[in-house]
Amino acid sequence: MIPKEYLVNSFMQLTSDGIVIVDVNGTVLEVNRKFEELHGWTRDEVIGQVLPMTPDQDKEDVFRLYRSLINGEQSKNFEALKLRKDGSTFYANVAVSPLIDNEGTVIGFIGVERDISEKKKAEAELLEREQQFKRLIKLNPEPIVLHKDGIIQFMNDAGCLLLSSLLEEEFKGKSIYEFLCPSDKPLVIKRLRQVKRSDNYTDFLEIKMKKLDGTFIDVEVSSIYVHKNLGFPVVQTVIRDLSERKKSEETIIRSEKLSLIGQLAAGIAHDIRNPLTSLKGFLRLLMAKNVDYVDVMMEELEHINYVVNEFMSLAKPQTNDFNASSSRELIKSVISFLQPHAHLYNVQIQLDMEPNIPSINCNPDQMKQVLINVVKNAIESMPSGGAIKIVFLNDRDQSLIIRIADEGIGIAEESLSQLGEPFFTTKTNGTGLGLMVCKRIIEGHGGTLSIHSQINQGTTVEITLPYRR
Repeated sequence: MIPKEYLVNSFMQLTSDGIVIVDVNGTVLEVNRKFEELHGWTRDEVIGQVLPMTPDQDKEDVFRLYRSLINGEQSKNFEALKLRKDGSTFYANVAVSPLIDNEGTVIGFIGVERDISEKKKAEAELLEREQQFKRLIKLNPEPIVLHKDGIIQFMNDAGCLLLSSLLEEEFKGKSIYEFLCPSDKPLVIKRLRQVKRSDNYTDFLEIKMKKLDGTFIDVEVSSIYVHKNLGFPVVQTVIRDLSERKKSEETIIRSEKLSLIGQLAAGIAHDIRNPLTSLKGFLRLLMAKNVDYVDVMMEELEHINYVVNEFMSLAKPQTNDFNASSSRELIKSVISFLQPHAHLYNVQIQLDMEPNIPSINCNPDQMKQVLINVVKNAIESMPSGGAIKIVFLNDRDQSLIIRIADEGIGIAEESLSQLGEPFFTTKTNGTGLGLMVCKRIIEGHGGTLSIHSQINQGTTVEITLPYRR
């Protein structure tokens, strides 16, 4: 049988960790070869010395540890600064266990040391890179947040200011999902799962974020997985405030609407003049004899009231309220509103709707504005008259397709790609903003707007809208 002393000695000499055995007073009794390599002392130089590997300022802590182990506490693991013979130091991971005799008395201690200088150096370099990275983005004018597994690690000054605070501590450690609109959360979670599979920024996504005061703001966000050459993998998300852009778009929409109303004033006046003429004629008859023309007068008055109400509804401010709206009622309202303008251009409007077209979730005023703008453009593209065909199709119960086709002068192929850009227009007196606004509205409804045209053969505008958002 192999003697225990031989086994213990073999273990001490073959292990890659430094081992030191001391008595209860800290006097060195034995060390192994790795201890000699770590500290630079030979075995004979340290035997009999009291904790030569421990800096003087730390010795009292070591004796306090020994007393706790004598009193029955378990082995201790900790990191400590250790001395070498030449006066230099290194960091070590230390484990200290009590030596107990057959009677259960603590007679000494075994210390096991592992050099972690490289680890500490790497940690220090990592910390410095992290600090440099944070300093780099701290004063970035764009709001930036660093988060790991959804938990905010850092938010720069611009991000704090955007969400109504000057203190980064109000965000650190919180879930980034606390600051999202509940309806946007599933999509953001899905995108953040996907972002770790790529080294590129995601496309900007328009969402709403909640500020500390509970109010919501419109923003767009883009994320990238930051992990290479940093050592602390996080997701970096750039946030762009859309408040001013939204205000600008709203201003453009209102401006375009006022321009549209001004151009339609002549048609509205023409539409009002006809029922007024009838009323005047019937009033003359009623003055001569008391007969049954009251119903007709009421009918004309209702028509006048309807036209005036349509006019007034267009002048109301835009809102972002979406409601279930009847497609049939929307287009009929638009056609009725534009009929006088069509008469002025000798244009006939034809409507073809598939049966059982569901309601769409939309802002009715904005949707009317889009349809009025597109149909009005179609009317004015036919100065010599013609027909406009409006078709409503149900695309597999997923979306509504609206096609508005005219027989007008058409648009050149080289101009089609520029349609929708601000201030680009094929009209003599146009601003180029109308179609841009229409596209923005349709995109805001989760849909698309496309245009197909041929010179002297007409133009078709196709709008696709999802039934649900």
